Amino acid sequence: MKVFEWTTPFDYPTASVTGLTRQHWEEVVWVFLEGILAYASPGKARIKIPGVESTNGLVADELEGFSRSLIMAAPWLKSHNAPQFSVTNKTVDVAGFYREGILAGTNPQHPEYWGQIDDFSQNIVECGSLAWSLYLSQAQIWDKYSDREKTQVADYLLQCNRVKAHANNWFLFKVIINTVLERLGMPFSKKEIFKNLEICKKMYLGEGWYRDGKTNQIDYYNAWGFHYYFLMWVILDGDRHPEMAQLHLQRMREYMHTFRYFFSGEGNVPCFGRSVTYRFAYLAPIALGLYLDGLEQDLGELKSICNRSLQFFLRGAIFTEDNLLTPGYLRHSPRLLEFYSCAASPYWAAKAFNLLLLPASHPFWQAEEKPLAIDRDSFSISIESAGYLVVGDRASGHVQLLNHKSHHSYPELSSKYTNFAYSSLFGYDIGPMRKKYDSDSSLCDNALTFSDGGRYVQRSQIQPLYCKPNFIASKYPLRILKRQATNWLPRIYTNLGWGWTYTLVKDDFMINVHYINTRKFLKFKEGGYPLGFDEGVPEIISTEGAEVAYKDGKISFIRNLYGYDRQFPAHALISKEIENNIRYKSSVVPALGFENQNQKSFYLANMVYGKIGHESIDQLMQLVHNFQIADDLINFHFYDGEQVVMQFGKIKRLNLTLNGKTIEGKIIMARVSGDGKTCQIVQH
Repeated sequence: MKVFEWTTPFDYPTASVTGLTRQHWEEVVWVFLEGILAYASPGKARIKIPGVESTNGLVADELEGFSRSLIMAAPWLKSHNAPQFSVTNKTVDVAGFYREGILAGTNPQHPEYWGQIDDFSQNIVECGSLAWSLYLSQAQIWDKYSDREKTQVADYLLQCNRVKAHANNWFLFKVIINTVLERLGMPFSKKEIFKNLEICKKMYLGEGWYRDGKTNQIDYYNAWGFHYYFLMWVILDGDRHPEMAQLHLQRMREYMHTFRYFFSGEGNVPCFGRSVTYRFAYLAPIALGLYLDGLEQDLGELKSICNRSLQFFLRGAIFTEDNLLTPGYLRHSPRLLEFYSCAASPYWAAKAFNLLLLPASHPFWQAEEKPLAIDRDSFSISIESAGYLVVGDRASGHVQLLNHKSHHSYPELSSKYTNFAYSSLFGYDIGPMRKKYDSDSSLCDNALTFSDGGRYVQRSQIQPLYCKPNFIASKYPLRILKRQATNWLPRIYTNLGWGWTYTLVKDDFMINVHYINTRKFLKFKEGGYPLGFDEGVPEIISTEGAEVAYKDGKISFIRNLYGYDRQFPAHALISKEIENNIRYKSSVVPALGFENQNQKSFYLANMVYGKIGHESIDQLMQLVHNFQIADDLINFHFYDGEQVVMQFGKIKRLNLTLNGKTIEGKIIMARVSGDGKTCQIVQH
């Protein structure tokens, strides 16, 4: 595997951090296309990228290769109004290639026909991309077809109206397919457009965030799914429906008000959720928002977001020697792929290349790169609608995402959704995602896992309680899977009790306090951040009440503040398999454990610290003092004298004095600085 090798000269006067220009974005498209088109079939309708296959079947996988490569070719074709490009002394007729391939793939008599579209077929997804690409490249592809050929292509796309789609962002594919067909003067279904727009509007949570379906599955599909396709519809038909168009533009603006804080000093975001192999696809709605002139952020900041993100991934070893984009995150790692993904799936990242819809004269390309939010100051941003707390440390550029709402219905995806925190620096550990109904019991990074004698699992069906700056809380059932799903019967879970968790942030470390109520004897295991590395061995240190690991200037530390009765040195959790971390080949996780024996109700509390630094374990042990729990009231001090109280159970009215300041009310959490001048209070 290799990193991307630039040939375009860097331009630091306008891009002082990255040196990237519009020509660099075009170069990436050329190299991507050169690599992927080499694997095209004789009829050009299918692209078979070697490697892992999905559960959708070979034809669907090869259609993915075709349609996802077209996603990046189409903006280039529109912006250049030319059918060809030259790279490495070769001229490629891009428009001719896709024009021929689309005709072959939509022709039932052709050996490379993409097949009939059935309920929940992956073809529905790819047809959404095909439709948008046909609209963008209309002059070079669609307009060259005869009337008969246009009817053939349209008839294939119209199959999507007769089949069922998954009840999530998939509904938007039908919106785009039909809206494009209308714009191209072909038969379409107005009912499908507005029915599906309304269904997806109802998934809106607020503050620019959507859930992906009926459950609180909240992830980066907000970017490359919802906002991307809603803005696509605004471009296609918003002029005829100005009120709805303004609604979706305003929601995108609200999304960017918080999403801008996700970007670390490196340019990446905390990695979480499914389909992270799409890498920088979350830039897609920014591209369309810029095209619509609908965003409020400074163009220089948006340019930094886009350039740093692209550069972050291209500095990783994510390419084969023949310039294919590999499955994985910052390296080749097919282990992290879900069952629906194949070797072509990573090319969903191509959505970001809609930036090429902006001509070279656009102010975005002329703007100077400006500092990101993380470059300006540290922050703690609460997103109550999504149940997220975004914490950024200016000194290190590290961004953490704390989660007390999002979850997934499949337990094998727990590590991607329900950890207490995700990081731009540490990543998270992964089990074998290809096993659709399985999970890895050894995973405990940033998660309170539990077992009744079988596999360890973590929280699900999270119910958010509070989401404020530096404080976030939730409750959740302690569910154990008792029967796997079959073709005829659903999964069966047993509820063994309930858990409540409060997470408090100080600087850039966390205090987690859990209250557990269960009728069963359970084993618990909870880890800190996974300390990832590619080579060598980390330094592991144990002391009474705490575990820590050091490697490559990073620290992962967990301390028992209350309740745990055992410790797990980080080396004890090293996976036997390499590439068990989303970002690194290997990782170690310092952890704590507890067995409740006959206790039905009890507290567990810890401190988790993951950052760049070299603090000794003695220094880390001094960050929290005098931690006490009595009558459901938690009381402790931080290193600088700040005092904190938290209240669990039946919330009582309190009248307390903290550092000389009197506070009263039904207090969930209160904190007062050492000098008594500043405080934060969260009331019931």
